[in-house]
Amino acid sequence: MTPNPDATPTPPASLKSKPKLMERLQEFITRYGMLAIVVHWGLFSLFLVGFMLLIHAGFKVESAAGAASTFMGAYFACQAIKIPRFALTFAVTPLIDRLIQRIRQKKQPPPPAP
Repeated sequence: MTPNPDATPTPPASLKSKPKLMERLQEFITRYGMLAIVVHWGLFSLFLVGFMLLIHAGFKVESAAGAASTFMGAYFACQAIKIPRFALTFAVTPLIDRLIQRIRQKKQPPPPAP
């Protein structure tokens, strides 16, 4: 029997296709919600302060304009690493969620004995 060249092969039923990026993002936001937002802004704040300290350590800032330029330089540096910062948010948020779940489980009192 010769194969039909017009027939398209069907993938095995056991193999699932990988979800699209937007579907994975929606699932992530649905699952972690506000925690993901807090983690993202926390990381942004840490990087911003870190860049400000690094810039301030390298330059002598003595005026208000110098302080503003330190902030703007740190802000632009944070924007330059936006994609790695988002990746770090996606990597760290599930770990923080598990840590919060463990802490909550430890705080729950044991059930009363009958």
